[in-house]
Amino acid sequence: MIWRCLYLFALSPMLVSPNLHAAEPSALDSLVKRFFAEHCTSCHGEKKQKGDLRVDNLTVNLDSPKSLMHWEEIMNRINSGDMPPEDESRPKPEEISRVAEWIVSQLREAEVAKQSSASERVSFRKLSREEYANSIRDLLGVNFDVKAPTGLPEDPDWKGFERIGSVLTLSPAHVEKYLSAAETILDEALSLRPEPKREVIRWGAFDMRWKDFAKEYQARGIADQVRIEIVPNNYTTDTWNLEVKNTGEYLLKLKLSGLRSEGGRAPRLKVYMSSIDKTLIEQDVDAPEDKPILVEARVHLAAGKYPIRIINSVPGPNPEGRRSRHSGTPNAFTTVRSRVPWQLKLTDDDFKPIQPTLIVDSVEWDGPIVDSWPTAAHQRIFFGGEKAVKDATYAREIVSRFAIQAWRRPVQEGEVTHLLKPFEQAQKLGDSFELSVRNSLLAVLCSKSFVYLEEGDVKKPNQKLNDWELASRLSYFLWSTMPDARLLELARTGQLHPPENLRAEVRRMLKDPKAQAFATSFPRQWLQLRKVGMFPPDKVLYPEYDENLEQSMVAETVGFFGEILKGNRSLREFLDSDWTMMNERLAMHYGFDGIHGDELQRVSLKPEDHRGGLLTHASILSLSSDGTRHRPVHRGVWVLESIIGKPPPPPPANVPALSTPAPNAKKTTVREKLEQHRADPNCTACHNKIDPLGVAFDNYDAIGRWRTVETLKEGTGANPPLDPSGKLPDGRVFADSTELKKLLVADSGKFAAAFTEKLATYALRRGMTFSDREELKQIAEGAKTTDYRLLSLIESLVSSPLFLKR
Repeated sequence: MIWRCLYLFALSPMLVSPNLHAAEPSALDSLVKRFFAEHCTSCHGEKKQKGDLRVDNLTVNLDSPKSLMHWEEIMNRINSGDMPPEDESRPKPEEISRVAEWIVSQLREAEVAKQSSASERVSFRKLSREEYANSIRDLLGVNFDVKAPTGLPEDPDWKGFERIGSVLTLSPAHVEKYLSAAETILDEALSLRPEPKREVIRWGAFDMRWKDFAKEYQARGIADQVRIEIVPNNYTTDTWNLEVKNTGEYLLKLKLSGLRSEGGRAPRLKVYMSSIDKTLIEQDVDAPEDKPILVEARVHLAAGKYPIRIINSVPGPNPEGRRSRHSGTPNAFTTVRSRVPWQLKLTDDDFKPIQPTLIVDSVEWDGPIVDSWPTAAHQRIFFGGEKAVKDATYAREIVSRFAIQAWRRPVQEGEVTHLLKPFEQAQKLGDSFELSVRNSLLAVLCSKSFVYLEEGDVKKPNQKLNDWELASRLSYFLWSTMPDARLLELARTGQLHPPENLRAEVRRMLKDPKAQAFATSFPRQWLQLRKVGMFPPDKVLYPEYDENLEQSMVAETVGFFGEILKGNRSLREFLDSDWTMMNERLAMHYGFDGIHGDELQRVSLKPEDHRGGLLTHASILSLSSDGTRHRPVHRGVWVLESIIGKPPPPPPANVPALSTPAPNAKKTTVREKLEQHRADPNCTACHNKIDPLGVAFDNYDAIGRWRTVETLKEGTGANPPLDPSGKLPDGRVFADSTELKKLLVADSGKFAAAFTEKLATYALRRGMTFSDREELKQIAEGAKTTDYRLLSLIESLVSSPLFLKR
């Protein structure tokens, strides 16, 4: 057991100096083999190999699975306490620490190297589905929904990052998805069918709810005055179907009002296609009953029939319980005879709203919207127009031009000849020229050169990116899409590599609206925001938690990153700031007054607000909790992973859970339970490094609300006050999260190094290896001259040798 304790102690990243991950190769002889000779080879040496394990001749080969398996087995035996046996002499704790530290550094290096590995000559890194959709949009003008059931599979992640080349694999099932997607995209992009007729479908109240009464109300001349009210957590019926005859872009318009009670929240509109789990519009609506507003959105719809729900997503009573069924309980909202109510009371006696209620007048679907016919993509692809000679030469030119754009590089004659085979086969079968060309365009979109980012040349091995590869790396880094005309022109003329040109392109690209992809995607992946809501809070404990709050939590963090990027502000503000981004829903959650509307606003903070920096964002505090309570250990691990950049090792097997107090025992905080847990020597080492980073934020509950006592159901007595004080491994102490943040800001260089590694992982689409660390260090240290400003750091990364090599 003591071995497991010391093993975890050795692995704890808070005790490891910055250079220990880069263990010297000579340590194998001077440290590890000497240790083995003293404590291990009598049972695992040349003459005797208990358990078929021999350690005296072990070498480190990161490319050999067999070698790594042996080292991992040694580590597991140390972890389990099997080595050395109890009856053998015990090595000193510091010896154990150094050896275990060295072994784990090799295993971690091997793990990252495996994720970063690529062919010596050519590497392929698949586009994420977000990047695929953006590329299709910019190439063909089609907004393909990759998240639809008929779209593309969800991307797996590696340590939060969803664009790591070795993780984004392609299975046979994926190939079918890509083929189906390409066919759908080309059918919409090309004008090979009759021009779709643009139609306006208008639904009024009778269409959505009261069809049986339509004739009566029309006869009375009041049909246009009928409206639909939607109370909280209610929606229009799913029998209201939309039939989309032609795939394309549609303009959705809703005329409606939104009533809010005094001091209450606005109703929240959600237009939802339940059969494919797709939301078309979602926003708060705040408009008087006699002054309805028009809400519009341009949406992409595939041909088909869809049940549509208009939802008021503000939490409220379960709509399934409000059917006209008999009930033995008198109802609190209406005097209808002993029936469950189908309608809540909307106003008080003075006709003031008491429920956040939507009042819908009409819904319109206008489309498909076609800007030109033939489409712009069709005209661009068939550039010769009607006067062109439709022969093989013209087809070759069409396919060659399209492939250059889609593949983001020049194409070889042999590649074009290969791509023309589907065209030639279709011509033999009697298909039209345009339809035959479509077959070759389909081959372009299904090829590895479109679906993957290719780096390297089989014939000319080179560790340095060429200009075309560099253009794509830069574009998919900052835009999550293909290079634009300027980047490709710089690549064609060989002018992209000079550092001054790269820095200029970074500034240009970050001013482009397409940079919103980076401002959204990078913080989501770096901070692992996809985990927000993974464990939905218990509705009994946290009844105010709803989907809108969850979205607003994530929006704060993403918007906060975007504001720092836009203003080229210092990385220090990620750790502590006197401002944040809020909308009305989040402001209600935090207890702020005077903030209205669904849009994020920059809000100044005071010390008594107990906010500032990422670590006090509700998104971060909730993702590092569970559905019932805050979890200091999870929060501490998250800080180590995402902020300090030194994740702890996995916990050993069979670690006992926190103790549950007896029913008549005094109420005990989670911190106090953790202190009892740390009394176990198997847990002390790691928890001493993790727990202080978590308990510092104990004043925030599982959904990020501020509190001073911990509310507990178990135990007796008053709810105990919280103690957020702690001590870091280097001896520095803090009284609460505010002081901890100041200590982290004082170590801004360490955070800048961790952030630079995360940024490089995202940009290069691979894990960082030992050979990258010196360059990462130079980039991070260079950022100090600009006070660690974000834009300056991005420019430094892009113009560094690290970014320019494969």
